[in-house]
Amino acid sequence: MGKVFYKVQVFLFWMIELFLLKEENIQRLEHSYASKTLEWMNSSGKGTIWIRCVNHNSEDLEALAELTKIPIEEFKESLDENERSKVSVSKHLEIVYRAPTAQNGEIITLPAYIYSIGSLIVTIERTPLKVLSDLSAALMDNKRRFLFKKPGGYFIFYVLDKVNDEFLHFMDKISIKVEMFRDRGALSKENIQKIYDSSIALSYFNQAIIANIEALNELRKSYYKLFSPEDRKNFSELYYDALQILDTEKVQRDVLTNLFNMHSTISGNEMNYFMKIVALVALLSTLPNIITSIFSMNIKHTPIIDGQYAFYVILAVIIMSSAASYFVYKLFSRKWQ
Repeated sequence: MGKVFYKVQVFLFWMIELFLLKEENIQRLEHSYASKTLEWMNSSGKGTIWIRCVNHNSEDLEALAELTKIPIEEFKESLDENERSKVSVSKHLEIVYRAPTAQNGEIITLPAYIYSIGSLIVTIERTPLKVLSDLSAALMDNKRRFLFKKPGGYFIFYVLDKVNDEFLHFMDKISIKVEMFRDRGALSKENIQKIYDSSIALSYFNQAIIANIEALNELRKSYYKLFSPEDRKNFSELYYDALQILDTEKVQRDVLTNLFNMHSTISGNEMNYFMKIVALVALLSTLPNIITSIFSMNIKHTPIIDGQYAFYVILAVIIMSSAASYFVYKLFSRKWQ
C-alpha cells in the first residue's frame, strides 16, 4: 500500500472527535464551534484514523461530508434509529450494526453507522453507545494503541466484537434476574413487570442479532479492498459468535416465557381455589337464608311459628340443610376434579 496523504479542512464540533496515533501517543483533536485546518500524513499507509460523531446535526453532517467526500445524503440516513443492519459497498464501505443500550431504564437496540474510506474510519451515533464511549475513554487514556497500528479492517472487527460482547453482557444481567424469579416467592407484581420488560428486551435483541448476522455474513464473504484474508477470518469468527448469541437469546426468551406461563398457571389455580371457597360459602348460606326469610315474614298463621319448640325446629332444619348442601358440594366437586 502506498503513501496515504490527507489535506482537508475539518469542522470539528464538540460532538465530533478525531483520534490518530502520532509518535506512539494517541491524539484527540476537537474544537468547539469553530473551523480548523488539519493536515496529517500516514507515512506507513497502515495506520488508522477514527472520527466519531455523536448526537449530530445537519452542520456536523456537512462537515463529515466535506472531510470524507461521501455524499451528505448517505450520512442523513443516520438520522433514522430504526435502520436495519446492513453492508453497502461503493467507493466506500458502509456498515450499519445494531448495538444494545439502556435508555431511561429500558433496554433497546440502536444502530451504529460505520464508514470506511481507506484507513479513515467514521462512526456516527444518534445516541451515544456504550461500546464506542468506552473506546473513546480508553483512547484518551492512551490505551488501545494497537488499533491504530493495523489496517481499518481490524478496527471495524474490534468494534463489532465489542458490540457482540455487549449483547452477552445484557443477557447475563437478564439471566441473573431469571434465577431470582424462579423462586416462587419472588413473583411479586413488580417482578412480573420486570419479567415482561426483560422479555420485550430479548425480542428487540432477537431482531437486531438476526440482522447483525446477515451483515456479518456479507462481511465475511466480502472482497472489499480494505479487508485482508485475516479480516475475513475475523468476521467469520464474529458470524459464528453471533449465531451462538442468538441461540442464547432464544433459550433465555423461552425460560422467561415458561416462567411467565408458570406464574399464570399458579395464579389461575389460586383463583380457582378461591372461587371454590366462595361457591361453598354461597351454597351453605343459600338454604339457611331462604328458611330464615320465610319464617321472618310478618304474616299470620305461619306454620309452627307459634309452637313451643319452633326455634329449635327451625334451627335444626337450617343445620340439616347446610349439611346437605355441603354433602352435595363435595359430591360434585370430586367429579369436577
